[in-house]
Amino acid sequence: MKNIFKISFALSLMMLTFSCDETVDQVIYNGVASENRTFLSFTASVYNLPVTIDDTGQLDITLNSSTATSSDRTFNVVLNTDPELTTADPNTYTLPATVTIPANSYQGTLTITGADNGLVDATVKQIVFSLDGLPSSVDMDSNQITVNVFEVCPVPDTFFVGQYNLVDSNGNFPSEEVTVSVGATSTDRVFTSTFLPGTGVDTVLPVNISLACNLFNLTPDIDITVSCTGGAPPYYILTSAGASNSSYSLASDTVHVVNYTEDPNASCGGTSIQNFTLTKI
Repeated sequence: MKNIFKISFALSLMMLTFSCDETVDQVIYNGVASENRTFLSFTASVYNLPVTIDDTGQLDITLNSSTATSSDRTFNVVLNTDPELTTADPNTYTLPATVTIPANSYQGTLTITGADNGLVDATVKQIVFSLDGLPSSVDMDSNQITVNVFEVCPVPDTFFVGQYNLVDSNGNFPSEEVTVSVGATSTDRVFTSTFLPGTGVDTVLPVNISLACNLFNLTPDIDITVSCTGGAPPYYILTSAGASNSSYSLASDTVHVVNYTEDPNASCGGTSIQNFTLTKI
């Protein structure tokens, strides 16, 4: 297997150190409420917005705050208009201009709606946005959010669910038994496995498969910030196979082959289309 290096040691150690002390409050105050800094964070940096064929879709994204205030807090939502980043057709989604955390609350909800309009297909397109104009007393750790937009067709909630044997074509995942379940949406399927077994950066994580209309999308990317270049970018990731995505049929639930693109950034050599096979037990 490739000599792969990971860079995020310090942050992980800090998180572990604080999480082990159950006596530490979630929010640390200095005694003067007006001087306390606020930390904002989204629950993830990448989300999926499946849009039902000839219909619509909706995505609710939670914005968390480390503090609560006695009045509403409203933040500007700004679309990244770089055509290489935001690739979704503007006629297929509505992004709100603001997101509000209500008074006395630690959370707000940003809702993005999608519409097929005959313009969405199984190919993943993206919306990229951030929060802008934050007060000087507010910090964010990651302020760029990516939303994957793609077309889906309705599937039974019993399809592609249960115990499966996993076999990967190039060692990115181990051969093992996994449990596939319905994910965040009715057309997501998710299982947990070990990414890059035996490399020294082995990571147990959820693998999410989105059921587009008769096609499998591996989305979001499998990305744990590792590379073959001493831990520096470009990173070794797995992403959707795009035009090479494999297909499924509702008529059969026995064997599913999911194609994906291995190392699209060429961190560890050449880019290739690989796959993993899930065989029902």
